[in-house]
Amino acid sequence: MGTIGGIFSNELALSTANGFFSRICPSGSDVSFMMSGRCGIYRCLLDLARHDTRKVAYVPMYTCETVLAPFLKAGYQLRFYEVDRQLHSVFDPAVLDEISVLSLCGYYGFSNYDHDFVQRCKDRGVTIFEDATHSILSADGIDPLCDYVAGSFRKWMGIPCGGFAIKYGGSFAVPCLPVDPTHLDLRYKAIETGDGDVFWEGEMLLRRIFDCNSGDETSEHILRYADLETISRRRRENFQALLDGMPQAPQGFSPVFSSLPEGTVPSHFVLYADDRPHLQEFLKERDIRSTVYWPKAEVVDLTGHDTVAYIYDHIVAVPCDQRYTPADMRRITDALGDYARASRA
Repeated sequence: MGTIGGIFSNELALSTANGFFSRICPSGSDVSFMMSGRCGIYRCLLDLARHDTRKVAYVPMYTCETVLAPFLKAGYQLRFYEVDRQLHSVFDPAVLDEISVLSLCGYYGFSNYDHDFVQRCKDRGVTIFEDATHSILSADGIDPLCDYVAGSFRKWMGIPCGGFAIKYGGSFAVPCLPVDPTHLDLRYKAIETGDGDVFWEGEMLLRRIFDCNSGDETSEHILRYADLETISRRRRENFQALLDGMPQAPQGFSPVFSSLPEGTVPSHFVLYADDRPHLQEFLKERDIRSTVYWPKAEVVDLTGHDTVAYIYDHIVAVPCDQRYTPADMRRITDALGDYARASRA
């Protein structure tokens, strides 16, 4: 019985192209394959900043510091919007005359934001950007009003680079930089060995040196030839198996999403845990790895934002990816059932 979770191994490619990027990036638009998701975000912002004189971005308060870093590096001021416990974005119309960019996120594959507000932003000339890292395989994972989209496939498969950037209705004007060879080498080693220390060495280097770096040819080939249909189907099957196997009236935790809409492809299965470290340790003892997305960034001030603070302090993700079967998911639900019974005792 192996460990559930951990670093992805090399993704196998199909013999024929999947046509995915042709579908999401139609004629007249432009796609770049990048070293990472944050490099993709930075590419979009550099292109936009050439004409954006206001440079104020409306971004989610619940997000990763590595998502905010490209905005800060590109010289953008940040205005934050809240998120409720079901990870629905809570927009404030009062900012419409202040912002120049609206940044969207479909958390864990679920695009729970107000499309009417997106339309209002579009009508005011606000640029619509989406970080599609979590939602890229969902049917509604890219808002139809988007001007730019960026993200990464690193949470979806074993891939050295995996970043992408899309500009709709035009071509990128800013050239890319080459891939960083040291970071790329660390990525290959982490995937080949599964060594977490090597993985984090590469990650921390990336945080220091990311720029408008392109990816390597191998990563682009993987993205164009990966079996995305099977990846999507298995993740949906596994997510549903976790939902179906949840203990009745669980104690100590609860699923964030209680149903799986048609067309949604989850990146993870997320829970709220009353005592997150205790639950994570309980799962780890049973060879089930879990992950916290994300530690709070220093620039995020949670004063007066109790709901978002709760999310940061209690949310935890368990795998539901294509490496596993519904039978593997039963290991997770059995462990959660044991945890619930122990919590009631």
